[in-house]
Amino acid sequence: MTRALGVPALAALLLLVGCEGVGPEDATAPVGELGVHEGAVGELDLSVEDLVASCQATALTLSGVIQNHGATGIAGSTAAVYAGGTGAGGTRLGTLSVPFLVGGERFPFQLSFTVPEGTQRVVVVADDDGVFNEDNEANNVAAVDFSIPCATNQGPVALCRNVTVAADAACEGVASVDHGSHDPDGFPGPFSVTQLPSGPFALGTTPVQLDVTDGASVNTCSATVTVVDTTAPVLGASRGRVLTPSVGSDYVLVSLADCALPAVDNCGGELPLAQAGTLLRVSSDEPNDALSLLRLLACDDIKLTADGKSALVRAESALLGNGRVYTFTYGVKDATGNETTGTCQVRVPALLGNPAVDSGVTYCQGVGCPSGTTGRGLLCSLL
Repeated sequence: MTRALGVPALAALLLLVGCEGVGPEDATAPVGELGVHEGAVGELDLSVEDLVASCQATALTLSGVIQNHGATGIAGSTAAVYAGGTGAGGTRLGTLSVPFLVGGERFPFQLSFTVPEGTQRVVVVADDDGVFNEDNEANNVAAVDFSIPCATNQGPVALCRNVTVAADAACEGVASVDHGSHDPDGFPGPFSVTQLPSGPFALGTTPVQLDVTDGASVNTCSATVTVVDTTAPVLGASRGRVLTPSVGSDYVLVSLADCALPAVDNCGGELPLAQAGTLLRVSSDEPNDALSLLRLLACDDIKLTADGKSALVRAESALLGNGRVYTFTYGVKDATGNETTGTCQVRVPALLGNPAVDSGVTYCQGVGCPSGTTGRGLLCSLL
């Protein structure tokens, strides 16, 4: 819209032009009668409305409305955007071209700028170059203030927690004490987390420090990583020991170490059965009162020693059987109390030296024997 013209100047212009139907006698007619309403003083009022602004680091997003409050139209104008203020302390970010607005019309806009670091205020000025003489110049200006200045760095937050993990096959644990460390404003970047030591961690408790940085500031927290051994030992194989039948069905002392190979633990290495093993029970697949080849009747075929490391078993097999199989059931514990239970076997060949075949538990001594297998047998009970 053009500036408003005064009455004398307009009359002179009409006289020079000599428009048809307008004579010199009409040159002094009131402006309103000539229809020049949009430039009339007292009818112009532009304002900035609904201003909203936000910044992410130095990136500003701005939206609002330029409104014509007058009753008549206003030609195209220029609005300007400032960071900080409109005076010497401000920075002009850019301009906005406002189109012709009819009376009461609103012109919404949305803009993006890069603002100086630390910007706390953004200002929009309608008719920034002062082309229009408005009734109310005060509403030409609207501002948004930020509670936190744009691009002001908020330091990173380090959050730690104590962690307990199970040891792996190598008796080590992998763990992070990070409990949601973050950068509140994502500025300036990059964000990184460093754990010292990083692991893997040895058995036991290790102090750990966590350093987080957002590219400018550093924050630190501390915690512990505890690695516990939860894996039971792996038992060794049965040695497959074979006893030679004796004439008198004599006892033979068989230890766990004689019966099975050592166990292996992920944290303790090889576990000798003489130290880590405990004999729970010994069973036979032949009755306690079975008639043998060399001695017709021998009772109490199994006797466990008091130390729980070995047993006395008779070197005999039944006269009409397929060989005798003694099954040793034992447990092995590691240093942290993890236990594994397993078995190994000792065999006595059958008649003519045929290999013994396991026929299932018939007689048993110790802890956890099957029901009905712990009695001395009918013949032995008569003695």
